Amino acid sequence: MKLIKGLNLRDSEGGFSLVELMIVVGIIGVLATLAMPRFRQFQAKAKMGEAKNNLTHIFTLQQSYQLDENEYLGWNASYGRNANGTVTCQAPAQAQDIGFEITPCTNAAAPVPRYGYTSVVAAATRRSQFSAQARSGTNANNLVCPGQGQHGFSMNQNKEFSDRLIGNTRAMRLCF
Repeated sequence: MKLIKGLNLRDSEGGFSLVELMIVVGIIGVLATLAMPRFRQFQAKAKMGEAKNNLTHIFTLQQSYQLDENEYLGWNASYGRNANGTVTCQAPAQAQDIGFEITPCTNAAAPVPRYGYTSVVAAATRRSQFSAQARSGTNANNLVCPGQGQHGFSMNQNKEFSDRLIGNTRAMRLCF
């Protein structure tokens, strides 16, 4: 019995002391400070993966359309989020013709979509070449890496990806 009483240092006291609580809060604060940059990096990479996935989808739709009609279709108007933060949810006729649609798409302040998409086809090469592009917003309208310049991706008819940083390259890299 004496052994058990010796282990119980707080005979009748309950709870934790202020010092103990402050130490726990300090440890949680340090862990959160270390984890936040990695979490933001993970979020940005996932959002970029969404854009790359949509470009691959456009590539597949363009290839199918080209097999049927012997030409690629292009649209120059941005479909999705524009650089200034506005959202265009009405798909251009050419995007509808190949079957590309962004869902869900809202004109509200919701962060969907995060990129604007175009498919560029020159008249002289519409039977053999196209380039699909995804561009983020700029600065406050950049929902992938807030406060940073615009960046984007492109993919051509050979399924070659290009990562384009538009604006302050160093600042964009700080997001990652």
